[in-house]
Amino acid sequence: MSAPGPDAIADSILQEAIDKVASAGGGVVLLGAGDFKLSRHADDETVIIKSNVTLRGQGYATHIYLDPKTPPNDLRYFPVRIGTSKVPAHNVVIEHLRYTGHDKAIGGGSIMGFNARLDEKESLLLSCDNITVRHCWIYDAKQAAGCTKAATAIYLAKHVIPAADAKKAATDKEMMRTGYFDADRMAAQFKNWQVHNNYIDTCGNKAVELAECKGGLIADNHIVNVVDGPQVIFGSRNVQIRGNTVYFTRTGINITQGSHHIRVSGNHVEPAPDMKKNPANSCLLFRTEPLPLHSTVSDVVVTGNVFRNQNAASRCTVRLQTQAEALSCSYTGIVITGNTFDGDIEFMDRRNPAKTTLQDILFADNLCNGTLFSAPAATMASSMVVVRGNLLRHAGSITLNASEWIWDSNTHTQGTLKVAADAKANLLMGNITTSPIIDDGTETILSGNLVKKPSNKP
Repeated sequence: MSAPGPDAIADSILQEAIDKVASAGGGVVLLGAGDFKLSRHADDETVIIKSNVTLRGQGYATHIYLDPKTPPNDLRYFPVRIGTSKVPAHNVVIEHLRYTGHDKAIGGGSIMGFNARLDEKESLLLSCDNITVRHCWIYDAKQAAGCTKAATAIYLAKHVIPAADAKKAATDKEMMRTGYFDADRMAAQFKNWQVHNNYIDTCGNKAVELAECKGGLIADNHIVNVVDGPQVIFGSRNVQIRGNTVYFTRTGINITQGSHHIRVSGNHVEPAPDMKKNPANSCLLFRTEPLPLHSTVSDVVVTGNVFRNQNAASRCTVRLQTQAEALSCSYTGIVITGNTFDGDIEFMDRRNPAKTTLQDILFADNLCNGTLFSAPAATMASSMVVVRGNLLRHAGSITLNASEWIWDSNTHTQGTLKVAADAKANLLMGNITTSPIIDDGTETILSGNLVKKPSNKP
């Protein structure tokens, strides 16, 4: 179909083409080069993609965008939506086109329409499955692509409510549900979402969000100048985040709120070069939502990535963050191996440590250019944390504050390890340091550690 051009509204012509293909059982809606300008309707979407439809453009020359003259509005809005709250869509492909959301001018109403957020009560047990967004250019959107549902009743509203209202709602039993923990809802998760080989430039929130998603892929996207990079959340599982380049202004990759069996591999993640120094930044963030829930983030493999943070004030590459509203969170069964960390690593929660647990962690065979922070057992619970075979290039001593950790076969190229006075029952063996290990802790077991004088060679 031909593009109507910048002086016309493309809502009807685009929807009619989609409906025609869908009614025939599916096929390709082939968009020509040019402008497809969309208006904002009274409901919360302009164009609805239906099952078995492929929306294919002519590459960068095909431009879909929300009319920049649309009045600002804080209500959530989806210019192009996959399915509706009552009729989901499956087997959808969106490819080879350009999208502009004009989020900065319009505000919260310019969330990217390839997102299938379903907030209505009817939609909680529905899902849109087998969805692919690929080879697109996405600019100035709130979110570029993804799927999500409301976490609990306090998020059913189509706009962000104040934190005080959220806390008040959380104490009202009529306002709360079991959320994504509900068995029927878990069975109705989105399935097989793939977002790959896209160029995503400027997002006011998460670049790609897969929420309540069983089986997903976020791969080979070039993501720049986004507030937050890719995210999995609300019990998502069996998702790969692979081969993306992410330049963020707040957080890089987010593994959050109940997600498990996630693989993060081969990504390059760092703050945007011109970002203002901000102490809250981290390349890889394990966190919760500000919801009064007990949750677990588990069975995550992080391998072969480059996490670089030289711009943010904290220089943080990895962080835990349990929100103050959360009842508790356990971060467990996490394997971090074969990565390069050009910045500091925080195996601790600075925000809500009393409600945070770190358990069964393997941190192995990484190259680390910063220090590694841990918390005393009295501050944050941690157990069976193994730090093994890493090349630690931090100049000076790294302080082990935690208890019952295993520090095994690490090479400290410019310093040593110090065991803090509050640390208890740590096992330190086979490590190579450039000065003797300093043990101020209790019940420390030292075995086979060697001191190698630092080299004078450049």
